[in-house]
Amino acid sequence: MSLNIDRQLASIATATPDNRKKTRANAEQWLTSGSPDQREAAQRMIDALERQAKDEHDALIGELSGLGIAERVIRAFTVKSMTETEEKLIQVLLDHPGSTSTELTQALGWKAQSWHMHFGTMCADRAIYLWPAPDAETRNGKFYSGILADLKEPENLFTMKPDVAAAFGGLGLRKRT
Repeated sequence: MSLNIDRQLASIATATPDNRKKTRANAEQWLTSGSPDQREAAQRMIDALERQAKDEHDALIGELSGLGIAERVIRAFTVKSMTETEEKLIQVLLDHPGSTSTELTQALGWKAQSWHMHFGTMCADRAIYLWPAPDAETRNGKFYSGILADLKEPENLFTMKPDVAAAFGGLGLRKRT
């Protein structure tokens, strides 16, 4: 006897991200501890969830491919609204171009080089809406801050990319000083 999960499969496209996450977790549990019928149904569910995610990703990439830099920045920060902290990260860089991470961190009243870490995380969180991060030159991995900011080396001075700064102007963030 096979399980009838057709209704659940049909609802994937309209399910919320939280519902999809719960559905996947349930299916993964069935894969490891379910009956043969449950394991078969679980694999069908996981395959369907993965197909839906890929279809949505491909559609988004197609939609974004025709947009310019400013439009992509505006889209990225509209789809995923910036937090108060992210607004501060952007504003401090707009107000202090050509600054080190330490200087930007201090301008925020923070410690160490936390500006760089938080700015990079903000960029990574929206990378799909923006463009690929350049490779890091001094370590293995991506330089996520380099999506939105230029880095002048060897001084390690950060400046917002001009087109990006213009886009943030469209979102109400402009140099204040």
